[in-house]
Amino acid sequence: MALELWAQQVGVDVGSRTILDVADLKVGAGEMMVISGPSGSGKTTLLLVMAGLQDPDRGQVLLDGQLLSSHTDQVRRRFGVVLQNHGLVSVLSAAENVALPLQARGLGRPEVAKRTRDALASMGLEDSSDHLVRDLSGGQRQRVGVARALAVAPEVLIADEPTSELDFEKRAVVLTLLRDHAHRGNIVILASHDQKVADAADRTLALVDGRPGRS
Repeated sequence: MALELWAQQVGVDVGSRTILDVADLKVGAGEMMVISGPSGSGKTTLLLVMAGLQDPDRGQVLLDGQLLSSHTDQVRRRFGVVLQNHGLVSVLSAAENVALPLQARGLGRPEVAKRTRDALASMGLEDSSDHLVRDLSGGQRQRVGVARALAVAPEVLIADEPTSELDFEKRAVVLTLLRDHAHRGNIVILASHDQKVADAADRTLALVDGRPGRS
């Protein structure tokens, strides 16, 4: 079966208010998809649901036909996620943050070191690898988060506003890496309000009040 992430009749409510209502969203191998929309449109909620980090109130999400709500560790390892707050451990260095999920996968020390070094270098962070995350700028933290996700070579990479704090040059580097990762046969789903990010995508989904609008 070809790699496929499929959200079916997905809905999320807060009290009596529906904040997400997406009938059918299917993303396949080799695609980079951008979910756009203003703040409060449901972008982050949709990402969390499609990453299996939040259960929908209605509907289901399938990865290659398997329900994400029945995630095993093996299925979780197919994902890489970049949260809007970066999800990093502030008292660890940039390199230690990138290495953590690699160590959790049981990789040997030389492989962990190589992947960590390569991922940080791809983001232009070679000179910051030993710096504590709490001492890094917002843009540097953002790039560490993307480096950590790419280092595990996930089949599905989901990122929330991965370029919001980056200048033009660094944004271009990150987008190129994410696009290349998708075009190697993986799935990349981004949430962004940046038109330049949307322009780099293979496909876009615009959300308006939690529902698909015109893209």
